[in-house]
Amino acid sequence: MHTEVWNAESARVAHSCRKGRRQSPSAWASLTLGFLLLLVNLPAPAQSPRAALESLTGEWKGPFVVYDYAGNQVDSLTAAHRYRWSDSVQVGTQVDRYPDGRVVRKTARNYVNDAGMLICEVDQPDGTTLTYRGRVSGSAIVWHRRTQAGLVESFRERVVETPAGPEYRIDGFGVYPNDDGSRSYLQFVGRYRAVHQDVSKGRE
Repeated sequence: MHTEVWNAESARVAHSCRKGRRQSPSAWASLTLGFLLLLVNLPAPAQSPRAALESLTGEWKGPFVVYDYAGNQVDSLTAAHRYRWSDSVQVGTQVDRYPDGRVVRKTARNYVNDAGMLICEVDQPDGTTLTYRGRVSGSAIVWHRRTQAGLVESFRERVVETPAGPEYRIDGFGVYPNDDGSRSYLQFVGRYRAVHQDVSKGRE
C-alpha cells in the first residue's frame, strides 16, 4: 500500500515540476514521509540457513511455558540450552527442570542437509529421536514436524536484541491425538536470556 501512495505522490510532484511550479513545504513533507514509510515497510532480507543457526550459538536459560488452546497455563519448566559447532553440525544440549524436581536431559543436532534444508534432530531420554525440518523466515527459523498419527508441531525461533541483551524467543503450537480419538491443542512460549554468548567465530 505504501508503494502505491509513494508512486501517486511522486507523479503529482513530478507533474507540477514540469509545469515550473515551486512545491510548497507541505508537498515535499508528504513526499519525504511517503519515502520513509516505504523504507520502514521493506521486508527484512532472509538469512542463510547457516547464519540463522549461528545466532543460537552459546548458552541460554529461561522459562518455557505451555498453554492450552484457551490460553490457560498447563505446564512450565526452566530450560537451559547450550549450542556449539562441531565441524558443520551445531550440537546442542538441553536440560529441562520442572517445578516438581524432575530433570530431563536431551541432546540435539542442527545442520543443513545436501538439499539445503535445515534439519534438527533431538535425542529423547527414552532413546527415540525426533526430527524437525526447518526453513528461514526473515530473522527466524521455523521448525516443524508431522506424523502419520496426526501429531503436528511447529516452533518459530529467533534471537532478538533487547536493552537487557540478546533474548532467544520460541513461539510454537502442537496438535496431539488422544487415545479416544480427540485431539489436544497446545501453545508454547520460551524466553531465554544469554548466559554466555559466544563471539569467537561461532565456536566455544
